Amino acid sequence: MSKSLEKLKEQISFLKKRKPAYEEILNFYEKVVEEQERMRPAINIIPLKIKEDLKALQMKEGFPLLNKEDFPLDLASSIELFQSLCQIGKEATSMIREDVQKIEHAIKDGKLYLDELLRKHSNPDYQNKIIEEMRVNKMILNFLIHISIQPSIHANVEKLKGHVDLRNWLKGYCPICGSYPQMSLLKGEGQRFYLCSFCGFKWPGERLKCPFCENKEHESLHYYFVEEQKTYRIDTCDKCKQYIKTIDTRELDHEPDLTLEDITTVHLDILASKNGFKKPAPSPWAP
Repeated sequence: MSKSLEKLKEQISFLKKRKPAYEEILNFYEKVVEEQERMRPAINIIPLKIKEDLKALQMKEGFPLLNKEDFPLDLASSIELFQSLCQIGKEATSMIREDVQKIEHAIKDGKLYLDELLRKHSNPDYQNKIIEEMRVNKMILNFLIHISIQPSIHANVEKLKGHVDLRNWLKGYCPICGSYPQMSLLKGEGQRFYLCSFCGFKWPGERLKCPFCENKEHESLHYYFVEEQKTYRIDTCDKCKQYIKTIDTRELDHEPDLTLEDITTVHLDILASKNGFKKPAPSPWAP
């Protein structure tokens, strides 16, 4: 077991005791991460060649390095992971089991090809066609796809992050793939960092600015927290009526796993929704 996985399992164990309402989904998350970790050594990604002149122009003009559909995938490991996740899912809830069985029958009958499904991970028209034909839950299918290709995506990010010039990048979208952030965190003297909802890259951003509409008017930017839990909060924008969850790491005694924190703060998503705010980049784990 890697040190990072061991540390994550310790955090999961701690959170299950502290937040027992989340125990079921935390158990599921732990199994999924263990399976991803098992597959990681087998992933083989051919490094993309980034032209320096094109890279400099992209950064200057505010364009990301890649489009999501351009990420190379290790299809063999992604397919194996998808199949493993289906088995884990069938043991998790009856709803997931029902959809997984539909997917498995479609594959067996030659109506669905996993390599095509994974290659077209960012093609909404293709996915909507599959969802309509198979009558499966959109969130569950997107979850299986995203989590299956995630190790390949992260392997790409490791090779690409050295090409990103963050000195002048204060955008609200990812400099590698252009996706909106899933969450943000505050560190040090209050500097904000974003976590990409697709590729998992972290980049710095402006603290008092909406990442989605670039609103900087302080009187229309607010944050809310539940009771005295000031570590976790919702940052909202009155102009675009969108929000992002934020963790103030200065209140923590450990480095948080943001996906884990996203899972165990669903009550904040519910609070934001009740107050009329939307989440532009839903997590595969949370609404």
